[in-house]
Amino acid sequence: MRLSTYFQQVQALDKLILLLCSCYLLVDACNGFLLNQFGRSFGLSALYKVLMLMLMLASLSQRTGKAFLLFPALFVLLLPGAFYSWLQLGGSLAADLGLILKLISPLIAFYYLLSLAQLDKDFALTSLHRIFVLNYLIVLVNFILGALGYGYTSYLPQQHLTQVDLGSKGFFNAANELSVVLLVLSAWLLQYYWQQQKLIFLAVAATSVWCASLMLTKTGLLGSLILVLLIPLMPWLIRLNWARLALAMVLLFASAALVIWQAPLLLSQLGLAEKLQHIYQQQGLLGVLLSSRDKYAAEIWQVVSFYYSDAHRLFGVGLIGVSEHLWKFWAESDPFDLYIFYGVAGLMFFSWIFIGFIAQNLRLCRLFSSDLAATLVLLNLLLLMVSCIAGHVISSGMLWPVWGFINAAALIHCQSQAKPTETELAHVTQ
Repeated sequence: MRLSTYFQQVQALDKLILLLCSCYLLVDACNGFLLNQFGRSFGLSALYKVLMLMLMLASLSQRTGKAFLLFPALFVLLLPGAFYSWLQLGGSLAADLGLILKLISPLIAFYYLLSLAQLDKDFALTSLHRIFVLNYLIVLVNFILGALGYGYTSYLPQQHLTQVDLGSKGFFNAANELSVVLLVLSAWLLQYYWQQQKLIFLAVAATSVWCASLMLTKTGLLGSLILVLLIPLMPWLIRLNWARLALAMVLLFASAALVIWQAPLLLSQLGLAEKLQHIYQQQGLLGVLLSSRDKYAAEIWQVVSFYYSDAHRLFGVGLIGVSEHLWKFWAESDPFDLYIFYGVAGLMFFSWIFIGFIAQNLRLCRLFSSDLAATLVLLNLLLLMVSCIAGHVISSGMLWPVWGFINAAALIHCQSQAKPTETELAHVTQ
């Protein structure tokens, strides 16, 4: 189907959804501005995201009922423990319902883009690219404003640091979530322009690393450098035999060792060395990696074990169950938090979404030698590592549209290429 024909048939609903997705990070920046200036955001970002999700679900229900039924089933799977806590404690289930909606949002975005591609794959990929470019430009303008002194610092002032204003996140409220959003946006643009225009690739590489260095999060800095260095090698790596792949891994480890060797000089220039040195002196290497998250996790586990039965903990105690006893109810490690909140079902969901995305892209690498799929294996492994160490990946309110879309894009792109067999294709989409 040609693009002009598609525009005659496409519903206004899809045009509205794509428009909303194209500027959703601008709304997040406005939300952060209101929150920091007035102490209230008036629910701007939350209402905007809920509208996006409801419209995607409405579109999905018209095109693919099977995928649509998955989402209420996930609510039924994840909610029982939190619901039981609510029966015991009273209060409100709103926080748990909102968190579960965030957890399933990447899947909603994933299946929505796949359903759109059933009408026209080229239009779906073109729309996706436009969404990524516009949102990347929003992030870039935000960091330019941050570099000019507007917006807010990444870290709160601390007495042991001589540099008070450490890092900048512009007008976004959550630096950790912004870090992973930057990784996903950069991954798409880097792999796209490496294939299309090398000069734009260099511009995206430079601006991504610059944004990460301005933000000063470990996730952003290391993740951006890894993507910039490895994405150009992906077309070569996936075509290597095992001997050459082993040699390539040795060279990569040698390069990583060189970067680590020069890391103290780099961190001192960025202003982060003093902060990390203080943490190292107080808590050791584990403290540098986890930023006290192990202590938060131990405290949460102790409290939950004291107040709730073993059977209850198997189903999770919900946000409502932890916040009843602790003000710091996130350990900020996604697998741990999801187990505490939603029990075995939460941990299974965490494993399912990451293993599903990584396994899908590994199959696409094997069947189609897809450079995009290889990039997404790297990206999803990075996000998995961040999710375990720093948290707020699978539960991010900022990440879900682009994370779901980019994983759907690899499948759509491969389906638009020459297919091995219909049986193999069906196996990939399951």
